[in-house]
Amino acid sequence: MCGISGVWLKPNETASEVLLSQMAQAMVRRGPDAQGVFVEGSFGFSHRRLKIIDLSEAANQPLFNEDGKVGVVFNGEIYNFPEIKARLLKMGHRFRSGSDTEVIVHAFEAWGVSSFSEFNGIFAFALWDRREKPTLYLARDRFGIKPLYYTETAGRFAFASELKALMTLDWIKREVDPQTLYHFLEFSHVPHPASILKGIFQLNPGAWLRRCEGKVFHGRYYDPIEVHSRVEKSEPDEAGLLRELDQVLNRAVERQLVSDVPIGCFLSGGIDSSLLTSAYTEVANRTQPIQTFSIGYREVEFDESSHAREIAKLFGTEHFEWIAQPKDFFELIPKLPELSDQPLGDPTLISSLLLARFAKEKVTVALSGDGGDELFYGYPHQRALLALEKLAILPKSLREKALKLLDPLFKWGTHQRAIQRGQKLSDILAFDSRAELFQSFIGTIGPLRPNRLAGLILAPVQIEPAYFTSLLEEIQALKSEDQITQVFLRTFLVDTVLAKTDRAGMAFGLEARVPFLDHELVEFSTRVPQQFKLRNGQSKYLLRKLLAKKMQARNGKIDLSRRKKQGFSIPMRDWLRGDLKYLLDQYLEPEKIKREGIFSAPNVERLVQEHLSNRANHSHLLWSLINFQLWRERYL
Repeated sequence: MCGISGVWLKPNETASEVLLSQMAQAMVRRGPDAQGVFVEGSFGFSHRRLKIIDLSEAANQPLFNEDGKVGVVFNGEIYNFPEIKARLLKMGHRFRSGSDTEVIVHAFEAWGVSSFSEFNGIFAFALWDRREKPTLYLARDRFGIKPLYYTETAGRFAFASELKALMTLDWIKREVDPQTLYHFLEFSHVPHPASILKGIFQLNPGAWLRRCEGKVFHGRYYDPIEVHSRVEKSEPDEAGLLRELDQVLNRAVERQLVSDVPIGCFLSGGIDSSLLTSAYTEVANRTQPIQTFSIGYREVEFDESSHAREIAKLFGTEHFEWIAQPKDFFELIPKLPELSDQPLGDPTLISSLLLARFAKEKVTVALSGDGGDELFYGYPHQRALLALEKLAILPKSLREKALKLLDPLFKWGTHQRAIQRGQKLSDILAFDSRAELFQSFIGTIGPLRPNRLAGLILAPVQIEPAYFTSLLEEIQALKSEDQITQVFLRTFLVDTVLAKTDRAGMAFGLEARVPFLDHELVEFSTRVPQQFKLRNGQSKYLLRKLLAKKMQARNGKIDLSRRKKQGFSIPMRDWLRGDLKYLLDQYLEPEKIKREGIFSAPNVERLVQEHLSNRANHSHLLWSLINFQLWRERYL
């Protein structure tokens, strides 16, 4: 993994090596091993390197082709680069390194933007092409695994792997976008293609951007709807599907083992990480056991370490486990703005940071199970949405009448958490459109009704879900269950799950790879009939069956494949009423909120009091507010 950045200034301006070095230095955690800068007139780009493949200086970046007319800065890995390189060698291309980076340059030289669809990997890169007219290309991997920001202001263009690198430029305005802030509070993440700052954007997954003669053009090399349209559902043959899943997963893991540095595997004991561990042990050509890593908690409600130990023992891994204490979480909180780059309100980011730091002591690359839940209906939110989506055909007036009948049950309940869940359900069912229903299940489920959520922000914001409306229009030809998969893949996965994994790993110079998002495996999942993803309320049916089969082959005594999803949770609800209450007092104090002029002090205070008095669980929303306040204090 690495950090990339660059500028293309006005024609009468000259790019500065000092400026480009500052941009690179802002991302030194992403690439602690080397730095490179290239400047040509008003254009320049820079690079921070984390050495993974070809550890020699010949693989340092920026890296150019033979005649120096096509150059690249690259963040990520191209797993199938040996095959592509062999084709290019036959065409007469000459290579001076053994890196995957150089393959990008020559592939683009040979095939142009068509080369992007040849790459199997995780990537964000910038290509400088001066063969004819000077032209800049940006590209991002199919599913948004690696980040890439860009901006253009008054004829000046800039890009970077992280927002903080762009904020080193004195012509970048540090002005929060109120609309994006509203969505951040709604989803606990900043939804692409926006960023938290006005005028700075994230390149879409599977997309590319070209800038030439001051004009910008956007294109797409990977279209998930096109994939659905050309892939037919497989026959409902469970044995055949299990064999194919086994083969496709093993191929994905084997591809992603290309490395010149040690590779391990995150192991929570859940379905996805357990299957990755099994596949790794099967395809790895090693004389020593593979290394697996997990963290545990003292709180039994959140601890999965015993399950991870069972899997590690069964598959014969060298397992490393660390039991995290509350102080470990608390010590990281002041560092979150620097480590997360832009606000990310998922509290499990802290858990991911601790795991990445722990794994980095032994390895530089780790396999992660991200994507399995989205592809195979692993989230309770997906299953609930699939059930409630049928209510979208009912007029709101009928739903409101039904809610009035249910309202006494919410009020007369004796269990506080049940009452709160009932109220959230009531809020969700009061949706005004199908798009509003869908967006209620992304991030924090039903934190507040949209009008109350908007009331937290002083600036006017639009509460209609325009992005979800356009997304649902784009995928309307798909079946309902496939629409739900696409919504989760293109929102929550990109902006929370993958953002969290990238930021956590890069905070400590650790590359996280995600075999479930190998595009061969993703396309296989589109062919799997729904009854093999969700059956009789059981999620990830096919993955569970494959794990059960592999465990039985090793005489596993405990069928962990039947475990319910536990997640990577932390007790934020209780911490904000106890050890972390000082954060509410410090960052959401009414007078401070008034002075800053971003949020409504009375409405924020009401949230805090409802949470502290146990009248509601606003922990996710309060954590998002604290997270933004920490970020604002650091960067604005």
